[in-house]
Amino acid sequence: MPTTIISETCPAPECNLTEQDVTQSLAEMQSYMGLFETAYQRAAQWEWSKVYLQGLLGNTLRKNVEQIALDLGKNVRSLQHFIGQSPWQP
Repeated sequence: MPTTIISETCPAPECNLTEQDVTQSLAEMQSYMGLFETAYQRAAQWEWSKVYLQGLLGNTLRKNVEQIALDLGKNVRSLQHFIGQSPWQP
């Protein structure tokens, strides 16, 4: 087993997506998310799921519930409740 510590990191891959690629990806993501809509017991849960996913995929640097809610201008406690205490259908 090597004992040398390598401190260099791999360079980030280059992103060469076009505006059309991003638009198409968004439409595909929305279609995919629609498959899960019936898993939520209330409309509010469905809306919070979209907020949470937007935060995970967005530009928020720290991907925790509080920071996601703050960055998106949403109520922190409501998003925390959705993630931590909202009933989930298996």
